[in-house]
Amino acid sequence: MTDHDAVAVVLAAGRGTRMGENHNKLLLTLGTSTILEFSLKAFLQHPRICKVYLTVATQDLPIIEKTIPQEIVLVEGGERRQDSVHHALSKLLQKREIPELVLIHDAARPFCSAKLITKILDATLEHDAAIPVLPLVDTIRHITKDKTKVLNRKELFAVQTPQGFRTELIQEASKQAIKNNWEVTDDASLMEKTGFRVATVEGEANNLKITTPADLERANWILQSMSNS
Repeated sequence: MTDHDAVAVVLAAGRGTRMGENHNKLLLTLGTSTILEFSLKAFLQHPRICKVYLTVATQDLPIIEKTIPQEIVLVEGGERRQDSVHHALSKLLQKREIPELVLIHDAARPFCSAKLITKILDATLEHDAAIPVLPLVDTIRHITKDKTKVLNRKELFAVQTPQGFRTELIQEASKQAIKNNWEVTDDASLMEKTGFRVATVEGEANNLKITTPADLERANWILQSMSNS
């Protein structure tokens, strides 16, 4: 693979209502920057990512386009996460040269490392689709109205992003989702619905998703720890 066969789609069109803010949580300060700027940095600097596409809600376009590098391609997001992905895939497929691989990443995860990006790219080349996962450490119970049951956590994993895919395969899966009105929570689930197996690689503990104020506090602690190391 050459250095220029992969692109990244970074999703920033969510509302982030659980953060309790009246504006996009990704514009909140993290250290001396914003969450969004941190999330974009790893992809902009990675030698194997040739272009970054950023999905943004319509109301956030004016402010975000002033704060990001000009080389980033802005894409208007959709109502759901999968709609935003579809819009970005449609945009990148308008290019004359279609990238071999695409990574899809939640902008609310600001600490994705270059090492993790490389691992996902390599695994995607080998398996067509790959995601980072971490084993669960807490006891997990399935709770219903009538009873509770402890689940075998050895078979349970937390899923992270970036998730990597052969571009033509995730494009076809996205088309099928639109056609059949599928509702999925992540892109790997979409691939599995079309019959593809998704490979896994070990994720990173610091690759947290910032959803609540407590998550932001932890992110600032991680940033401080990284600065002191």
